[in-house]
Amino acid sequence: MEIGKHATKAISLDNYGDLMTTADLSNFLGVSKQTIYKEIREGKFGNPIKFGREFRIPKLYIVQRYLSGYQE
Repeated sequence: MEIGKHATKAISLDNYGDLMTTADLSNFLGVSKQTIYKEIREGKFGNPIKFGREFRIPKLYIVQRYLSGYQE
């Protein structure tokens, strides 16, 4: 997945808590929530934490995957 090409403003991870919701992640990456859910199912976010029907993804996974040059 590429970070959204149409993002119009810089968004910092500092604007989010240590656990990001799927909506947070969708907004940050500039992709749909459906894309986030697909990548969760594929295991691309490590082991997200599930609260009821909602997922929380530790910000650490985002830093490792997108901001530190991590490659699958």
